[in-house]
Amino acid sequence: MESVALLFTHGKYQQADSLLLTIDSRQPLWNIWKQKIDTALQLVQHPILCHPDVMAINDTQEDTYWPAISPDGTLLAVTDSHRGTTDEAGSEEDVRFFKKKSTGNWIRDMLPEKFINTPANEGSVCFSVDGRYLFFVASDRSDGLGSCDIYYLIRHGNGWSFPMHPESPLNTRFWESNPSLSSDGRMLYFCSNRPGGIGGMDIWSCRVQPQADGTLLFYDAKNLGRPVNTPQNEFSPFIHPDNRTLYFSSDGHPGLGGEDIFLTHRSQSGKWTEPRNIGYPINSPGDDEGFTTDAQGIMGYYSSNAFESDSTFSRQQIYQVKLPVTDRPAPMKCTQGNILPSALAIPTPNVVQVINLKTDRVVFNTLADRYTGNFTICYPDTGRYALSIVKEGYLFHFSLLNDSVPTANIPLAKIAVGEKVALQNIYFEFNSANLQPASTAELNQLGMLLENNPSMHLLIAGYTDSIGSKSYNIQLSLQRAEAVVSYLVSHGISSDRLQTKGYGSTYAVGNNETAQGRALNRRTEAIVIHE
Repeated sequence: MESVALLFTHGKYQQADSLLLTIDSRQPLWNIWKQKIDTALQLVQHPILCHPDVMAINDTQEDTYWPAISPDGTLLAVTDSHRGTTDEAGSEEDVRFFKKKSTGNWIRDMLPEKFINTPANEGSVCFSVDGRYLFFVASDRSDGLGSCDIYYLIRHGNGWSFPMHPESPLNTRFWESNPSLSSDGRMLYFCSNRPGGIGGMDIWSCRVQPQADGTLLFYDAKNLGRPVNTPQNEFSPFIHPDNRTLYFSSDGHPGLGGEDIFLTHRSQSGKWTEPRNIGYPINSPGDDEGFTTDAQGIMGYYSSNAFESDSTFSRQQIYQVKLPVTDRPAPMKCTQGNILPSALAIPTPNVVQVINLKTDRVVFNTLADRYTGNFTICYPDTGRYALSIVKEGYLFHFSLLNDSVPTANIPLAKIAVGEKVALQNIYFEFNSANLQPASTAELNQLGMLLENNPSMHLLIAGYTDSIGSKSYNIQLSLQRAEAVVSYLVSHGISSDRLQTKGYGSTYAVGNNETAQGRALNRRTEAIVIHE
């Protein structure tokens, strides 16, 4: 069987199959090799429609692997091996960062490296979707528990904190590596050879709870179990921002030899589907690992030591590939924004959320940077979503998420008599005071504002456009204001704290001669009349 194994290892599957058929099928391992060869032939004979390319960042003669791409696709991190060289002050592994220029080229970004690299070994970076955290792996540090431990940094303005080292159950005296944080920031996936697994190296998950000071609490570490893990090795997990597509590498699932890249999906019940080989030519007879994508799921990045010639494996290099539409995860959209500095003077958190307007469920949650007010949000690229920003002592911000509504320079008004919130996402049936279901999300935000500020009283003011008579518009605007009050009262707010007023078409904020202007004028406002 040694000759069969050698042919298989070098990707000569048809020759391996022909040789195997000359061997007595009763020999040990014959059936296993037949199954492996048939799987490899099936993958090669039915390639996926893509063309992996070596990236230009592979400018050394060293192994480069474990790429990590920021969700917006503008920042790339890779791990370099210095084994056998005298580079980097004797370190065996270090991290390099690159920024993407407007031309599409990548240039070195030295700033993050100084927060991570030391004379010891560092690698395997993970960017949090909201940009607040940067995870990496290090060994031989004085605070480490095992041979490799997971660390993280917290962004502070344009810099980073000192490395944070989580204790058990995330890190143990065994090997922990390849962190990948879910888009909601509540689950960290990683690989470990700790006891309690199925194979040598397994994929695990650990729950994450952000604390008020920005640090992270890790708890409830669990092995993902079958069908993801096998008695062999699974590692380099990457959970896509859709929070249900998991990529990983394995030498235990059927593939082309060496380590192949696989993907699995989490079902509605929370179970993982049977892993699927991502296919040839992404996978090769060599070692293919560290697969990652941007939020849109269009471009994939991974490392491979695929053949340089007919029989010689190359060093590990970073590849990029445009994925076929059928092999992409659910597309996600990343948007950056910022809160005006006037709301940053008081150091209470600026809670930033994305809300699904159909279900009124929070699909993304983060905090704006306390120094700059910057934030990054990520949400599905289909459907209707709203941006919500809440800060203690301030009126909330609530706006639709679409290309016509800016997320830059968002003001937050301190709670004071006369300040108001324009409720732009309260919808009524045509020529009616009946609230539409899409109004629920912003109405609930208004209700929470009143619950969190029990002494606050509001005037709910209704406005219309200029179509219709003056008396009719005043009556309609009053009825719509009363409908808002009725909703709030039905959800536990005392009617004594709420007043109504219908202003009709007066106090226009848009041009009633245009459809866009009339839409702006059809609005509801909540005005503070008592703090």
